[in-house]
Amino acid sequence: MTRLPDDPNTIKDALRGASDGLLIAIREVDARERLKRGVRPGNAEFPALAREVRVAAEALLVLARVEEAKANETAAIPTASRLPTIEESDPPEDLASILAEWRAVERRLEAGDQASPEGQRLIAEFEALRNRYVRALEAHRKGR
Repeated sequence: MTRLPDDPNTIKDALRGASDGLLIAIREVDARERLKRGVRPGNAEFPALAREVRVAAEALLVLARVEEAKANETAAIPTASRLPTIEESDPPEDLASILAEWRAVERRLEAGDQASPEGQRLIAEFEALRNRYVRALEAHRKGR
């Protein structure tokens, strides 16, 4: 992982991005697990759903490790105590739009049947949004 620069805005954005990405991944694991819970264990799709839960959980773990590394790196910066909390930090514009889409997908998923074809499509959209977010966060971190 690349070392965080000492610029407070870059640090704030990196911490907010890591936290938001982690929340997206947590919700994706939750949605996939809820879908699996509605399928009988003898159903041929049950093992594939269990694998999808594991893959999503592994992605969550990777993001949690990235967040932890950023937190440790930030704590070592002398001016870190003057940074706002993650909650007080707004996400960068490009990331905020992806988060807005994610929240809309989440609301639709919670209102519907996760086992339905529409629910499965929305769960797949979670994964696509997570991937878009990670790419946008990486581009933002590199200053593009």
